[in-house]
Amino acid sequence: MKEIDELNQRMDSNDEIVDSLVKKNTEMEKQVTKITDNSVPDYSIAINTILTEVREIKQNIKQNDELTLLKQIYDKLSKGSTSITKQIRILLFPETNQGQYYKIVFGRLIPWGICLVVITYLYSLSGKAIDAYSAHQKYIQASHYQRAWNYLRQMGLKKTQIAMDTAYSKTRDK
Repeated sequence: MKEIDELNQRMDSNDEIVDSLVKKNTEMEKQVTKITDNSVPDYSIAINTILTEVREIKQNIKQNDELTLLKQIYDKLSKGSTSITKQIRILLFPETNQGQYYKIVFGRLIPWGICLVVITYLYSLSGKAIDAYSAHQKYIQASHYQRAWNYLRQMGLKKTQIAMDTAYSKTRDK
């Protein structure tokens, strides 16, 4: 009886392994169907025309001189029309490597740009804070001078008051 139970357990474990393999196989088949075939351009017509031109040049040559052969090949190639179109484009959304593009833009450029703006704002804010602090300190010092002046005026002798008035009148215009 033990042996039968052991065999049943082994069969159950084997069934689980087979099920997992079937699932992995179906997943791989789905991935294979998602892969797109990259089309390779067909250059066979162009190569055939070049080969026929080279054969014609070789047949027309009376001597097997390589320099004249190269000159004729150059003449044939320069006569051929080449259609080259130059395009100047600004791509906001790339045609290839979209994942990498968005990873760079949203993962690096935008956060760094925001950090730069925040740092600039904090720099200007700190400059204004320093100016406000120095103005506050000057105000505290000026009010302290006023209190001291008033104290001397009230408590001082007649001689001290005359000296204060002359000092005040001399420094008024400066």
